[in-house]
Amino acid sequence: MRKALALTAILFSLAGCATTANYEKILNSWVGFTELDLIRKWGPPQQSYEAGGRKFLVYSSSRNVYLPGTAPSYTTTVIGNTAYTNRVGGTPSQNIGLSCQTTFEISSEKIVSWRWQGNDCTALE
Repeated sequence: MRKALALTAILFSLAGCATTANYEKILNSWVGFTELDLIRKWGPPQQSYEAGGRKFLVYSSSRNVYLPGTAPSYTTTVIGNTAYTNRVGGTPSQNIGLSCQTTFEISSEKIVSWRWQGNDCTALE
């Protein structure tokens, strides 16, 4: 549990003040705009499909973040003529996969809703 909290804190510090709430503010600002407006700003989507008379545009991103480990410290205890050295702490390095998939729903050429999923759908304020 402590390791997960530390990892979350490190990822949050790497992202600065990037939050999902800020990302959702950006997505909300697109509701009512046209599909063409979105494509001009975000570029072509990675996927698009139609269902139920609606069009869906899917934007995806992924990246890896390398977190270097921390070195352990060592303690040495001498008992009689023998020295015992123990490793204390330290963490291994980690490679963390981050991704975000955002889908915009289009009706009558206007954006009517959106949804996102992933662990990297954040934005700065």
